[in-house]
Amino acid sequence: MTAATLDRKNPSSVVKSQQNTEAARHRTLELLRTEIDFIPNSNFRHGDEFSESIVETSMEELGSVKAPAELPAHLRRMCEAELLTHEQEAALFREMNYLKFRANSLRSRLDPDNVDVDALATIDQLLSRAQAIRDHIIQANTRLAMSIVKKFVTPQQCFDDLLSDSLLTLMQAVEKFDYDRGFRFSTYAYRSIARNAYRAVTKDRAEEAKFVRDAEEWAFEQEGDCTASTTAERVWSNLRELTAAMLDKLDRRERFIIRSRYALGAHRKVRTFQSLADKLGVSKERVRQLEQRAVSKLRAMAAELEMDDLFSASMV
Repeated sequence: MTAATLDRKNPSSVVKSQQNTEAARHRTLELLRTEIDFIPNSNFRHGDEFSESIVETSMEELGSVKAPAELPAHLRRMCEAELLTHEQEAALFREMNYLKFRANSLRSRLDPDNVDVDALATIDQLLSRAQAIRDHIIQANTRLAMSIVKKFVTPQQCFDDLLSDSLLTLMQAVEKFDYDRGFRFSTYAYRSIARNAYRAVTKDRAEEAKFVRDAEEWAFEQEGDCTASTTAERVWSNLRELTAAMLDKLDRRERFIIRSRYALGAHRKVRTFQSLADKLGVSKERVRQLEQRAVSKLRAMAAELEMDDLFSASMV
């Protein structure tokens, strides 16, 4: 029976084959558009197998530890990897970069007009293994990141926000670290994370100072007759102080959102959720959640105020 006869009897197999070919071509084009970054090394050699100087490190042999019970569940999982020795660290970085070196070498020889399915499979396997090693290095250094950011926590900069930024810095450090220089990765990562956290806190303090200056231009100020009575001015002044004290108990982002949404301080018009999302670098839904959380806090604080506090605020 000829191949043409088989194709006529199994049209679905032909369609599936065409779909697989198109998917492979799409993957080829995707890889050709994406450069695979790695730290080069003179020991790396082109070839289909590991060179003798590159020994695969079995991550299954790397130990694990029990994370502190007081940590949240998601942080405990991130802290279960055992700290790496200098030798383990160098071996993992060497293998990770060599895997990406091999994948990039194969990638450069791909031809979208002559798809090599075996080469694509090999590249994906190499990149998958490199990704697994990268993730393990990050997990093994998560406790380092946590210990650093704890030193930079302030009333305005919460631990979770700092840790999120530090983990991003840690990921970038893993990609840029050159293991062949003989330094420990923890030293390199410590400097990167501490520098980034310091910049975040410094920027936050500058913004906080600006917010304090803006508070003097509170939106509760009344426009109109310049001959308003001293009594009315004192009443509004007392109420502004009471409101400002409540707002000061919110964190930086919450204060910014409340002021922007209700045109307080230097904010002369109400800002949309989208404009605030663009400003803060978060989603519109996240801004809405933060506003709701801030309003709930203010309501709770108002409910706790004694009637004498409210009465005093309105007295001269």
